[in-house]
Amino acid sequence: MTTPIRAAIVAVAMVLTAAACGGGSETTSTTIAETTIPAAEREPATLTLWSSFGDTVQIEAFQPMIDTCEAQNPWLTIDYVARDGMATAFAAAVEAGDVPDIIQADFSGGLAKLQATGAVYPLNEFAERDGFDWEQFSPGSLKLVTFDDQRWGIPLSVDTAALFVNQDALDEAGVDAPASFDDLPSVAEAMLIKNPDGSIERIGWVPDVGDGSYAVSSALLFGATLFNEDGTEVTIATPEWAEAIRWQKQFYELLGTPEEFARFVGGFGSYDSSENFFITGQVPLYLEASYYVTWPGRFGNGQPANWSVVPFPAPDGLADGEEVAIIGSGNAFYVPAKATDPEASWIAASCLSTAAQEIADFEVVVGNIPANLAALDIFEEIEKARIPEYETFINLARSPNPVVPNSSVIIETATDEMTALILAFRRGDIADDQLEAELEALQARLSDELALEAGF
Repeated sequence: MTTPIRAAIVAVAMVLTAAACGGGSETTSTTIAETTIPAAEREPATLTLWSSFGDTVQIEAFQPMIDTCEAQNPWLTIDYVARDGMATAFAAAVEAGDVPDIIQADFSGGLAKLQATGAVYPLNEFAERDGFDWEQFSPGSLKLVTFDDQRWGIPLSVDTAALFVNQDALDEAGVDAPASFDDLPSVAEAMLIKNPDGSIERIGWVPDVGDGSYAVSSALLFGATLFNEDGTEVTIATPEWAEAIRWQKQFYELLGTPEEFARFVGGFGSYDSSENFFITGQVPLYLEASYYVTWPGRFGNGQPANWSVVPFPAPDGLADGEEVAIIGSGNAFYVPAKATDPEASWIAASCLSTAAQEIADFEVVVGNIPANLAALDIFEEIEKARIPEYETFINLARSPNPVVPNSSVIIETATDEMTALILAFRRGDIADDQLEAELEALQARLSDELALEAGF
């Protein structure tokens, strides 16, 4: 499974060194053959695939994808290697000059770094030469692998976020699930329960449970971005960011002091257990990813008894994937620039990413949403009957208007520093009338770092 959205929706960046290989587009154009070698004429090739899926169940579920591609390409053998901490592991491999042949990973937000270091091949030339159809993937998944008019990976899955709703708690409070941003504050207040001593018993809704995991991503709904589209300019000293940050803070102000909220959160049970805060009813409205729909069944023992999933409302009141959907992250297949046989890697990656039935079966196990549309259709047929709540995430994954984080060579630093600023503002460490000044100061610091790192 990919890192849960509550952490992974924060843009992931590659920590690659400047000593990485020089596999940019100029080099690529001289190494890609003009025509694919016919399968009958290809020498046997064994490729190493590094994957971020590491537990036994996930590995076993992935294997049919490999089996299918090996059957379609008898000259091909794919060796699966599970790797933790893929960004760090790949960075070390690039620096050492000993890379795998294919990578399956989530590099969302890190494409600018991949391009700058020449760590992976841009795939446009391969695709154009072979007539590869990019339209067989969902719009959001394509945005996640596209930077500077180049496709750097082939999508496997996407992570979408939606609102989990404890209907019994809503009924008890006499309110409906929020259909707009304007509804959220009143619903959150109506569902709040405090004990006689002032301690919190239940909250209605907060953007995240204190860790800042949605601090940056939810601002996307306001049109706030960390960078411009090509990653060459920091764009945080804007009215959109100030509005998004103030909007977030109001939900924590309902709860009393930051210390009271911290004590409440400190009493949460384990996230992946029957003591999970949504299952226990401590947080009856919760923004989370698609994999989470299995949580009540796996850990809830019938609790919550009456729950559902709805699209998270947007600022203009529309709660519909046709209008907007946050695609926070997603897995894809990448071809390292120093792979032994880049063409064989491309063939394997394109096969793995289009094995529709096998992808659908794999994602049923993992809980992410397939990026391949044929696989998504199969996945929908399976999961709608088993867990109807998946339908909301499936519709969001198909959205024609996906919002994804813009990429930059300093995306990781920018995300961390913006999250820290937002948390400081929530706590009251930054006064309201100082917010714009703090955003301007952070933009200046990050702009200097961007200029130093990328030469802009």
